[in-house]
Amino acid sequence: RSNPATYIGAFEYIRQLFAEQPLSKSRGYKPGFFSFNIEGGRCEACQGEGHIDIKMQFMADVEIECDECKGKCYKDETLEVKVKDKNIYDILCLTVDEAIAFFHSLPTNRLVQNINTALQPLSDVGVGYLQLAQSSSSLSGGEAQRVKLAYFLGKGSKQNNTLFLFDEPTTGLHFHDIKNLLKAFHALIKKGHSIVVIEHNLELIKC
Repeated sequence: RSNPATYIGAFEYIRQLFAEQPLSKSRGYKPGFFSFNIEGGRCEACQGEGHIDIKMQFMADVEIECDECKGKCYKDETLEVKVKDKNIYDILCLTVDEAIAFFHSLPTNRLVQNINTALQPLSDVGVGYLQLAQSSSSLSGGEAQRVKLAYFLGKGSKQNNTLFLFDEPTTGLHFHDIKNLLKAFHALIKKGHSIVVIEHNLELIKC
């Protein structure tokens, strides 16, 4: 059930933002109503998954789109609530970079600032192309590694410092993304953390 938005804590603020919309207030929708993990606004036919697994006795399970919500994970009344022109499902379909651009286009308030602050580290470590709702189980090892890195970057200064061990974090990264990764490493070091990196990329080694 985990995805980049839930892992770094941005989804909590996004649900609060939807709960503060006039339509939500008039209907009494709380932030939990916009979760796909608990009963309320989610589609109960697929329990917020967007698909239904059919058990096959001697073969791999078959996954089909939920007939009730058509893969959108939520009830119709939940999707009627919109921020600007997007409902909760539309937001979850955005990539990290698209979501950052969308929330920057909204009038600034505490929640919008919290969302942008939570999402920015994902872009900084080079995974801005991931969908907010992309399943954590579908991420490559390097992508999962960088999402975790973004989580620590977003946590702010903590008393307890951490030792990070990275196994070839630049694998599959464009040169521009490697520069962003280096910035992230330096940000962690500045916060008092320590980093050990196993790497073949000479550009990273020289730094």
